[in-house]
Amino acid sequence: MDPSAATELILASAASAALIRLIYLNLARAFPALVTYLAFVAVMNLGYGLLNQASEIYYWSYVVLEPVECVLSIIAVRELFALMFNAYPGIRTGGRWVMYAGVALALSLSLLLTGFFWSSRAMVRGDARLYYVEVSERSIVFTLAFVIVTILLFLSKYPLHLGRNTLVSSAFFSVLFLGEAARLLIDSLAPKLNIHAVDWAGTVFMSLCLFGWAAMLKPESRVAPAQIRFTSPDEDHLLRQLDSLNQLMTRAARR
Repeated sequence: MDPSAATELILASAASAALIRLIYLNLARAFPALVTYLAFVAVMNLGYGLLNQASEIYYWSYVVLEPVECVLSIIAVRELFALMFNAYPGIRTGGRWVMYAGVALALSLSLLLTGFFWSSRAMVRGDARLYYVEVSERSIVFTLAFVIVTILLFLSKYPLHLGRNTLVSSAFFSVLFLGEAARLLIDSLAPKLNIHAVDWAGTVFMSLCLFGWAAMLKPESRVAPAQIRFTSPDEDHLLRQLDSLNQLMTRAARR
């Protein structure tokens, strides 16, 4: 079997397993964007695994579906961001708009630079279109990876006391997007923006992340028991800082 087809089918199976696990644990309502993302990834990679890579339908499927996957990735990261900062609406809103602006800026600059440096001799039928898709995907994934690293640094500083499933989802999807960014970075060093062995390894890594995430999810109790937490002076100081930042961003969002 073609290694590319095999790895695509593995990724489709991993996304399906994670999707079924979410539905089985009644977590679909808590993670609607992730459910949509997983369903799309499962169907898309199933199609990739069954189609001939040299066929016209595979080419057009890739050109059309990859941008859709990027959009769903942005929505999925936005959902994780909202869940992590659910108690801080000002930070949640401000962070969301910063992410949108970062993605738009990175995408615009990449497309402008690509159009400026693109050689007219390379404008073979289909090549330019595919190249623009690849560049756009890299810009979006790199920006999302930067957002995720920023969130992780933020979480390492402030005690947010998140739910287990939110923490697990944030951790696994952070690793997943960072791994995808690393794969695309290595691919960027190749003349055709593609190294088959790296792509296969990246797809298997994404599959392992999805399988691991599905296994770590746990059912959430309908009524969470009240928890009494005793905070230290340092933690109180950090929480006050977080409240001040939230109030500042809330006022800024209202203007």
